[in-house]
Amino acid sequence: RGKPRFVSALVYLSPDWPSDFGAPTEFLDPPTGETVRVAPAPGRVVFLDQDVSHRVVAPTAAAGTRPRYSLVLKLVLHPSSDDATARFAP
Repeated sequence: RGKPRFVSALVYLSPDWPSDFGAPTEFLDPPTGETVRVAPAPGRVVFLDQDVSHRVVAPTAAAGTRPRYSLVLKLVLHPSSDDATARFAP
């Protein structure tokens, strides 16, 4: 039986977040040192391995004092006993 895999689900919750407000999440690719930016679009969900380095960039002045909400869920995927396919834990 294989080892479980730990992943995070990042859910953007702000109902209205125009692109000029900024505050994307940056993900680091260690082998290349490059970053990938994901805009916090309402209802967007990003799945990532728990070991991926990431950070939130500060909002722009256009956002004013409006908060940016997100939720992180920690998930454990267990391989089934029949094969190496991961599945969500009950």
